[in-house]
Amino acid sequence: MLVVVLLVVVLALAVIAGITVWIRRTASCGRRTGLPSGDLRRSFSGDVLCRSAITSGGFARLEFFDDGARLRGIAVSRWLVPTWEARYDELAVAELVRLPFSRIAVWLRVRGESGGIGFLTNFSQDILRELAVRDVPVNRVIAEVRTTADLYARGPHS
Repeated sequence: MLVVVLLVVVLALAVIAGITVWIRRTASCGRRTGLPSGDLRRSFSGDVLCRSAITSGGFARLEFFDDGARLRGIAVSRWLVPTWEARYDELAVAELVRLPFSRIAVWLRVRGESGGIGFLTNFSQDILRELAVRDVPVNRVIAEVRTTADLYARGPHS
């Protein structure tokens, strides 16, 4: 009986430690600017792709407001998905990327910052159209990358 109790305690501690590490790692992908300003104009469902996390199952939403965009988790996954915000005038480029065995992601980069964040979705062309209307430079050529680290190694855009 004691062995079973100890096993359950060890398993519970491992689960808690894993969740804690996941939350901290995904939070490192976040970027907050104080959005929203204005009304929610459009929203797309999908998943997040960043250095520390890739989700699958429709856990994220990309929301378009009057002056910027926000990527965040849906209600049940806010602790799993980082919140990432940028004003449209801050975005250097929105480009299409694909990892092996993955859907196409819209990769968003901010001027002067390395990295960015990806939004895995079946609506990538619709998203690029929304961003282009807001004067964000878009690249419709799909970049094939092997790992998320390749996306961060490409360096900042000006």
